[in-house]
Amino acid sequence: MSVADLPIVQLLLVRVREMWREPGVLFWVFGFPILLAVALERDSGRVDRLDASEEKVEAAGQRYIDFLLPGLLGMNLLSGGVWGVGWALVLMRTRKLLKRFAATPMRRGDLLLSFVLFRIVVSLIEAAFLVAFGILAFHLWPRGSWAALCALVVVSALSFAGLGLLISSRAQNSQTAAGLMNLVTLPMFLLSGVFFSAGNFPDWMRPLVKALPLTALNDGLRAVILDGKPLAALPLELGILAAWGIGSFLLALRVFRWT
Repeated sequence: MSVADLPIVQLLLVRVREMWREPGVLFWVFGFPILLAVALERDSGRVDRLDASEEKVEAAGQRYIDFLLPGLLGMNLLSGGVWGVGWALVLMRTRKLLKRFAATPMRRGDLLLSFVLFRIVVSLIEAAFLVAFGILAFHLWPRGSWAALCALVVVSALSFAGLGLLISSRAQNSQTAAGLMNLVTLPMFLLSGVFFSAGNFPDWMRPLVKALPLTALNDGLRAVILDGKPLAALPLELGILAAWGIGSFLLALRVFRWT
């Protein structure tokens, strides 16, 4: 049997074809973050008052857009992992496709792992697209290594795809799945430092906020892109992301059902 004939490879190719046939998905993955970045950069909702002795700084790394773009990248990776994976799996269940797979020799581990691998590939493309946009539109060159940035994206894809699989492992319909996905993603959008620093929250909330995977990713992305830190300087962020990803995937594998 060749590599192309392996079940997990065939499932991965199916995921690619499904995404390519959905123009709406491509817009939300690539177009929406750019529109949001442009809109917020032009009008961030803040009016900075400058005294006569102060000077507005436009240097890369000290602008609001420099803080915003890594947060938008993190938000996009979270949305793609939870909604992209979870929604696809629920649709397969409601359309009775999973029931048909259950009658084949396919293992549930191959099926779930194909979703994770697909998210890793798509996440790398998303990250490259948004980083290139930041360079071209705002001259925001990552100060850290590209390898460190790619490693963060890969680990975050594992983390968020695991959450998506766990949410959808038993959901019987799209309404239930949508409610659970919003319950997971919306608090992180608000708490994890996408649009403003998570350090603004009270002291008693910070340990909880720090433990969220999106917070770990946003902190890691800003450390690499803005501060030029190496991957070795981010053990906490990588550990949090890996723990969420491995834990949620193993739990999803345990509770998953075909019907």
